Amino acid sequence: MACSTRIRLMVCCSLALVVLGVSAFTQPARAELDPVPLLQQALRFRVTIHVNPRTGFMLPAYHCRRAKGGCDARLLEFAHYLKDAGERFEIDPWLLAAMAFRESGLNPFAVGTVGERGILQLHPKNRTVKGIRFVRDEWYRTRCKNRIGACQKEVVDHAARMLASSLRKCGGNMEEALGMYNTGRCGGSRRYAERVMTERGALMRAVGLEDGDLHEGTQLVRASTLSTHAPGATLGALE
Repeated sequence: MACSTRIRLMVCCSLALVVLGVSAFTQPARAELDPVPLLQQALRFRVTIHVNPRTGFMLPAYHCRRAKGGCDARLLEFAHYLKDAGERFEIDPWLLAAMAFRESGLNPFAVGTVGERGILQLHPKNRTVKGIRFVRDEWYRTRCKNRIGACQKEVVDHAARMLASSLRKCGGNMEEALGMYNTGRCGGSRRYAERVMTERGALMRAVGLEDGDLHEGTQLVRASTLSTHAPGATLGALE
């Protein structure tokens, strides 16, 4: 009986050690599944206007240096918004990031030629944006300057919703859908679609990812084991 008890105890301890071992190995794997850090770093590379040749420090554009909490904090918020909106509306977050860079240079307070607002430049006369406070409320936009994410979550969510709707209307053709996002009709601007697709590739290559199929963006991030830092580059906001 005593021998049997000792055997059971040894088996239980062995199982516990196995569980702990598996947990230890799976925790880093889960962390690698999150595309947010890579998105943030890719955006940081793209807003860089100068790299110090001696220190490798990356100087971001003025609008990002002046961001509440610093450039890195703001871009991290943007990365979360892009990832969450991408998951919610089944749109590649890297594509949304490329659109944001092409539309506004990631400046949340950029104003388009006919009054477009936000990092994805929502058109104020589009009937679907009436509920987007950042687009219609000047007082609110002023207050948003004191927020790390500059109130861009609603802008990103709405843009992703619009693109998903365009994709359905354009028969699942993403280039046609991008044209509709830009002009209001399927395939309305092939040049815009080409620029966005080119920018998407540039963002992914900036963090060592290969430019794959549109619907494989998240899988590419999950599969990547490459370094997410460019040689000699130092990330960090200029406060």
